[in-house]
Amino acid sequence: MSAAPDQLMRKYPSIAHLEGRAKRRIPKFAYDYLAGGAGDESGLSRNRRVFDNVQFVPDYLEPIDEPDLSINVMGQKYSLPFGVAPIGLGGMIWPKVAEYLAASSSKADMPFCISTVATSSIEKVAARCGDVGWFQLYPFRDQEQERDLLDRAKDAGYKTLIVTVDIPVGGRRLRDLQNGLSVPPRMGLNTFFQSVLCPEWSFRTLANGIPRFETLMPYSGDKSNLKSVAQYIQTVMSGKVTWQHLSDIRVYWKGPVVVKGVLGLADAKKCQEIGVDGLILSNHGGRQIEAAVSPLEILPAMKQEVGDGISLMLDSGVRTGVDVARAYALGADFVFLGRAFMLAVAALGEA
Repeated sequence: MSAAPDQLMRKYPSIAHLEGRAKRRIPKFAYDYLAGGAGDESGLSRNRRVFDNVQFVPDYLEPIDEPDLSINVMGQKYSLPFGVAPIGLGGMIWPKVAEYLAASSSKADMPFCISTVATSSIEKVAARCGDVGWFQLYPFRDQEQERDLLDRAKDAGYKTLIVTVDIPVGGRRLRDLQNGLSVPPRMGLNTFFQSVLCPEWSFRTLANGIPRFETLMPYSGDKSNLKSVAQYIQTVMSGKVTWQHLSDIRVYWKGPVVVKGVLGLADAKKCQEIGVDGLILSNHGGRQIEAAVSPLEILPAMKQEVGDGISLMLDSGVRTGVDVARAYALGADFVFLGRAFMLAVAALGEA
């Protein structure tokens, strides 16, 4: 979709306005994968409710200068106070979505986080995002392969490493179960008819090929077979991350290390003790455990626990600029959004 930015802003002034168009343009199974949450999805509504309950008391008579949105995060300055969270299997939502968002992030000068299980390789994405790229790692059981991947990320130009620790097992997402969604995706009768109803998505997916976990293909044996890559992921990725493993990663990576998924005060303090530079408070957008605490509600206590010695970042439930301001008001040092950016590409393509 090609239109001037001001025209797009008038037509789609918020993420909520983009959501309806995205829902029409991508198959139901793809939309449900993006929008759904774990269990009864109470985690999704809790994330939103916590944000909505934060209200401001404005100081209207204070002097107001032109706002400066730039921010320094762990030694690097960015033009915007928010960034793109890591999202796996994004190519199912829209082909080459990681590359589109990486290029847009570079242009806007904001962080872009590429997932280990993205459908574009870390090398392709690095070529599009320049020095705003962060690499998100799902730790491996095989240390040699893990370190090879970390070396590839460093060689590609990524300076900041995110280690995700909140997936000891996969989340139980009922929408995906009902849709028969699997990794790799299976084209049953139901998914076929859903795809037929979305011709542009289907055409682009056929033109680009079935989504593949490109970063992991060198390690998976049969590189042409997505199923073999999926089986490799289940076999080699460790799921449960130990403190020793995390400490080893901290020692090996010569740059900022951020741990994503910590929600407990004691865990945050221990991360600080082993030399972690930042935390992304996250309940995986409500996708892993529906009863997990919302990151925003524990942010003030977390800030009091760790002080200013570690960067406190946050995702899960962020939808608007007001939400970003709410997070900063409660002590966040940076904010990430995931679904919002994916919905934008699903709705508009490479606008």
